[in-house]
Amino acid sequence: MQININVSYAQIAGGNVEDDIIETIKEYALDPANICVEMTESRLIDMTIPFIRFRHKLKDSRIRFAIDDFGTGYSNLHCINDIKPDYIKIDRDFTAKAMNGQRGYELLKSIITMIHSVNAKICIEGIEQMEWRQEMEKMGADSLQGYFYGRPCNKSDFMSNYIRGAYICRS
Repeated sequence: MQININVSYAQIAGGNVEDDIIETIKEYALDPANICVEMTESRLIDMTIPFIRFRHKLKDSRIRFAIDDFGTGYSNLHCINDIKPDYIKIDRDFTAKAMNGQRGYELLKSIITMIHSVNAKICIEGIEQMEWRQEMEKMGADSLQGYFYGRPCNKSDFMSNYIRGAYICRS
């Protein structure tokens, strides 16, 4: 099972959140290869000393790193070049535009190609219909996320479904 952890740029810049993550992984004997830290956007991302330290510690610990909600807000191409994420997660609003118009569709297809050309993977958010899933698989998305697969749920519901082999949580 893969576990994704959301952190903000403010958390990264303000402390040692990476040490907390690494310590928790060790405490619970988790495989770091199954952990991905997603940086959510709240402002422009700068290559500050705390951020560089954060990225190096994740990489040294074999923890993957993703830029969440790419395509909206402050994210831009410098993020891919400077930050060198393992994953780019395309925002669900961008996905909806791609599924509702040829221009958006062609743009997303080109973004997937570009992301793959720099040895990163791409996760498409906002998959809510089987047809959308099929189109994103045709485009070559590495992973998909959205209500088609499950809705957010509490820990006990998740564990109950996971034990039964039903990975989709219902709210």
